[in-house]
Amino acid sequence: MDIQLRAVDPLVTYRGTVPVDWLDYNGHMNVSYYMSVFCDATDGFLEFFGVDPVYRNKTKCSTFVVENHVNYLRELHLESKMRVETRLLGFDNKKLSYHHSLYNADEGYLAATSEWISVHVNLETRSSCPMNEELKRNLDKILKLQNSLPLPLNIGRAVMSWR
Repeated sequence: MDIQLRAVDPLVTYRGTVPVDWLDYNGHMNVSYYMSVFCDATDGFLEFFGVDPVYRNKTKCSTFVVENHVNYLRELHLESKMRVETRLLGFDNKKLSYHHSLYNADEGYLAATSEWISVHVNLETRSSCPMNEELKRNLDKILKLQNSLPLPLNIGRAVMSWR
């Protein structure tokens, strides 16, 4: 599998439009649909570097999300065009860290961010296992190409505590 990405191009992993049934009683996109968009962007990212249905069927491996953090910055409204750009932050043999930036594609503003950690898993044993060399090569290529980009907003943020 040959990854097609240039260092100057953002990796767009999701595009969509806010439908009416995604609005809540406040008239903006409900938080559950932000998660849905970020999950779809995660699937787009996984498929981009090789964790697609063919890979899952052939290797009996996939990834499981073990942690994520979402920051809501600005509202998205009915029929807002959305675009998610994904940035690989790092990886090792079994896990990867990545960040999604959700934009209002028409107006250009950043609406939300989400940082994720996923673990490579054997679907038969349901336990973590090393990624194959092809996946690691693809991730290494993405990481090198994205190194020149500025770091996205809200990396490493913790949930605010009142204590």
